[in-house]
Amino acid sequence: MVISGTRKGIGKFLAERYVSNGWRVVGCSRAEPDWKLKEYRHLCLDVADERAVQQLFASVRKLEGRLDAVINNAGISLMNHALLTPLTTVQSIFATNVFGTFLFCREGARLMKGKGPKRIINFTTVATPLRLEGEAVYAASKASVE
Repeated sequence: MVISGTRKGIGKFLAERYVSNGWRVVGCSRAEPDWKLKEYRHLCLDVADERAVQQLFASVRKLEGRLDAVINNAGISLMNHALLTPLTTVQSIFATNVFGTFLFCREGARLMKGKGPKRIINFTTVATPLRLEGEAVYAASKASVE
């Protein structure tokens, strides 16, 4: 299984949960986590870096020979009014939340072809329907995934 955004929060919880249930997990984030688990391997990368994502899945293919599940958990946000948000911030949020998710779906699906049940799970947000103030860009990026 591959899980993005595992350094902390929901991603860390997911890695712990799946390892405790007998899965071998490859996780990633931009920085090293301050924790370790047996049957867990961590890679530092930017999920929006196409080459790095391809290398991650090539590593999974080489080490595991197969892939049964991908959980796209990585995401970034900035609480700011849309009128005050610079384009570079919007591009960064979309690069991680939309394009990173796309890359993990594409590369994961390529590796998942074959026998048996496979799953790709994409995390989005409750911010979209709730129209939370200051989350327009984040909500738009997560709505793009839906």
